[in-house]
Amino acid sequence: MRWKLLAVLAAAAAIGGGGAALATHSVVDPSTVPTGFLAAHNFVGRVPISSFVRSVQPDGADLFIQHVRLGANVPTGWHTHPGLALVVIARGQLTYEDAMANRCHRVTYGEGEGFSDPGFGHVHRAIAGPSGADFYVVYVLPTGTPNHVISADPPPECL
Repeated sequence: MRWKLLAVLAAAAAIGGGGAALATHSVVDPSTVPTGFLAAHNFVGRVPISSFVRSVQPDGADLFIQHVRLGANVPTGWHTHPGLALVVIARGQLTYEDAMANRCHRVTYGEGEGFSDPGFGHVHRAIAGPSGADFYVVYVLPTGTPNHVISADPPPECL
């Protein structure tokens, strides 16, 4: 139920303020994308409602939707986001790595699974599995945010 509420609120935010974010990023021509659901019934646990509330301002929010493809065992760089990120795995596996409780924490997700990242300075990276990974990310960001990813140094626990 919470996921449905989050989806409705994210859609409302996109209508209210998504246009500004699209102006600074290349956007895929919608006529080249098949119609239908890109992901459906993917469970995303522990969505930090506080990050969602912080991202959505009275005048709306910027919404980014991105398809990411990584080759076998390829990591993203260490980074954070200026707001909430919701991730669903469409193909392959993806390991989410961050620091938690003074140690490096890794969780691997497979097709049909997902996770959320609270953003706002939470440093992490993702590593594709042995067959690579395709995943979708929905970013819910404060209005006027210039970028959806901010490079960062790895946490000391993960060196």
